[in-house]
Amino acid sequence: MLKERKELEQSLIEVIQTSNLKTQKRKVNDIKKHLASNYNIIDVQGWLNDPESKLPELDIRELLLFSEQIYSKSDVEEINPINYFTENEFKEARRFNGLLNNQEEINFPLTFSNATVVGNNAYMVTMSIKTITKLLNNNLIYYNFETQREAKFVKRKDKIIIEPTLNKNSVKEITEHLLQGTLVPTVLVFNCETRSTDDASGEEIIYNSKNLELTITKGTRVSITDGFHRITASRNALQIDPELDFNFAVLLTNYNTKKAQQYMAQISKANAISKTRIAELEAKRLSDNVMQQIREESELKGRISHTNRIHSLNRELTTYKVLADTIDEEFKLETKIDAMNVGDFLVSYFDHLIGSYPNEFINKIEETRANSLINDSNMFVGYVVLARKMFEAKIPAKEVREYIKDIDFSKEYWKSKGILDKNGNLERTPKVRKQIKQFFNDIEIKKK
Repeated sequence: MLKERKELEQSLIEVIQTSNLKTQKRKVNDIKKHLASNYNIIDVQGWLNDPESKLPELDIRELLLFSEQIYSKSDVEEINPINYFTENEFKEARRFNGLLNNQEEINFPLTFSNATVVGNNAYMVTMSIKTITKLLNNNLIYYNFETQREAKFVKRKDKIIIEPTLNKNSVKEITEHLLQGTLVPTVLVFNCETRSTDDASGEEIIYNSKNLELTITKGTRVSITDGFHRITASRNALQIDPELDFNFAVLLTNYNTKKAQQYMAQISKANAISKTRIAELEAKRLSDNVMQQIREESELKGRISHTNRIHSLNRELTTYKVLADTIDEEFKLETKIDAMNVGDFLVSYFDHLIGSYPNEFINKIEETRANSLINDSNMFVGYVVLARKMFEAKIPAKEVREYIKDIDFSKEYWKSKGILDKNGNLERTPKVRKQIKQFFNDIEIKKK
């Protein structure tokens, strides 16, 4: 400093106590807004109320920035910071961030009450802007450039840096509405990213339907899918008025990035569902998690019927029930991590199976069905059995063709087993599925 710090502190105290600055609400609010929005300093009112005890405790950068604002509103030359601080001290003060000095720690796991289910792996909770700001300040929620609407690229020195695209006028308007109590409650969307938890359960979200409690588990990466402007405005508003109270409804999803992107187009249609449906979702099998992965990531995408019938026009190959039931019966799924590992294997397995026989499974489905059962819905029972045997033997999924190529799928062969109906198709009965299972179980696997 160019002069003694105490000299500046005494001059500031005198100006604050003897002038009518504290009673000029507009000037005080201007000071608060400036220091909050530019430097994340939110303790200004305390400094004005008790400068004698507060000013000596300030970081030198806070003292500079505060004196600069008081001077701008009072024009008292005795507190002009230019007379007290060096050029380097001004540069340091311009980089000050109050959040780094006054950050209230918070971490996962966090539990929210009165949570509701709104769909498969989607839940609704209520969060105060204080909680949301704590999550943001502690880097527990982050801006996901892959699911947000847009981003901007900024060149700094020799590097190109991606930054969030913020409409400052929009943030300012939302901030004002919050401070004035006129903001309409809306829904924010956070995604608890799959495969990010450190919890032993492998679950990013644990929902207790009895107590209506939802817990985000330790280590979970939570991205802001929708609502970054409102979150930024909330933090700005709290910096001006730390006692501000406002709640947002927050939709928590548990998807991979691709699914989160797809969900963005549908979030406005999310509605709470009945208790009966909640019970149904709570009883969901781990095999259903595997099925979700197969439907979204494998060559079977769009080819799985959700009814008991195969729809030729949709080029469907099998049904959800056939696959899910067989996966549930064949694979030992005890945790979500088990389901993820099996899901990874089956995605690759079906990719290689279908890719090895493009005519049979893609190009000439109906022509193939005239003489062969290779793409019959029930034959997928056998394919899952074979996949389980390969998985347990640690045989790569890409080797599936080595086992399929020697199987006789002709209708004549399977007719001899007495399991075809009068139209020459596999009968849709548990007995037939049991026979197919046995056939594929009898295939000899070369264990690694």
